[in-house]
Amino acid sequence: MEKKFVLKGLDDYNVVELKKYWQGWDPKKDEPKILGLGLSCSFLCNYKCNYCYVGEKRPGADELTLGEQLNLIDQAVDLGAKTVIICGDGDPLMDKNLCYMTEHAYKKGMTSVVVTNSAVMGDDKLAMKIHNKTGREVAQALYNSGCSLVVKMDTLNPELYEKIVNVSGSFEKFKKAIKHIIDIGFTKENYIKEVSVTRLGFSAVVMKQTYDEVPEMKRYADTIGAQFICKVPSLVGNALNNLDQMFHVNDYEKVRKYLKQYTAKRETLMVDIPRCMAWHYGPVIDIRGEVRECYTSPCSQEKRIGNIRKDSLRELMKKRNQIYDVTKQDYCPVKSRINEEFLTKGFEKVWNIAEEKACIDYILDSEE
Repeated sequence: MEKKFVLKGLDDYNVVELKKYWQGWDPKKDEPKILGLGLSCSFLCNYKCNYCYVGEKRPGADELTLGEQLNLIDQAVDLGAKTVIICGDGDPLMDKNLCYMTEHAYKKGMTSVVVTNSAVMGDDKLAMKIHNKTGREVAQALYNSGCSLVVKMDTLNPELYEKIVNVSGSFEKFKKAIKHIIDIGFTKENYIKEVSVTRLGFSAVVMKQTYDEVPEMKRYADTIGAQFICKVPSLVGNALNNLDQMFHVNDYEKVRKYLKQYTAKRETLMVDIPRCMAWHYGPVIDIRGEVRECYTSPCSQEKRIGNIRKDSLRELMKKRNQIYDVTKQDYCPVKSRINEEFLTKGFEKVWNIAEEKACIDYILDSEE
């Protein structure tokens, strides 16, 4: 039988729990509540991936301080949050505040899900510079804080890996990091019924040159006890500068049918169908304190929610729930807007909820 993996802190919520979350709650009338918090890291990144949604950005003096980040976690807990997703426009492991954030969240009873390229855990020199720890010690600190990791893995081909991230020597650091992650115990099996709850997931952005490698990546993830997610890139940021490596929009349906055989779910941060931890179940706050639609997209000026430096998280969630319908059965405002744009250009929808039912069985069906 094929192994099924769910990631601790993100999709190990069960059906009963999620139904109770929505039952009898009117976001536009009732007090706000959230299940998760999307907390952004610094703009610093050590990769320059061909498909990166961010493009070129540099850290600024107006980034949130550690005190502000910890206070955000406290406010999220008061609203019911159990998960904090640490991602953003850079790589979390490049952020000197990361271990302090995850330790604080752990003490508050939350699970941190860190979305990373993992390189710092395989680079002792860089790890010492940022965290005053070796790469393995950084991984151990995250493990001790109860974190789960979502690690970028677009290929297992060393040469191609380095072409995609545009950093020489990066694949060796990736391999070293994964060894530390496995040795420390992130993939130690913990079963609920026949589903394995793991603390390591791999996220693969599939392009033309990696399309045929997807089955091999899935086998590798299964072998070490990790969840595997594969998806097509969003056509924003650096992807627009590398369109020759991307699939044409008209090919998305065919590509997605192929990927559906291997991926645990369509989108990395999905909790259930079609809801996302970074929108339906909680907000994403960028590194300057602004509430976003998604890590990949700020709110438009006409639908701006506000900044955590001016208003409390509770007040911002009240405002968000008035401006947006978070109960709407669609992926997110970003993908809905992209769908509309493609339809006006004569293309088919890029995201279709009806096709997602094949990926719904990663949700746990009881409170056991």
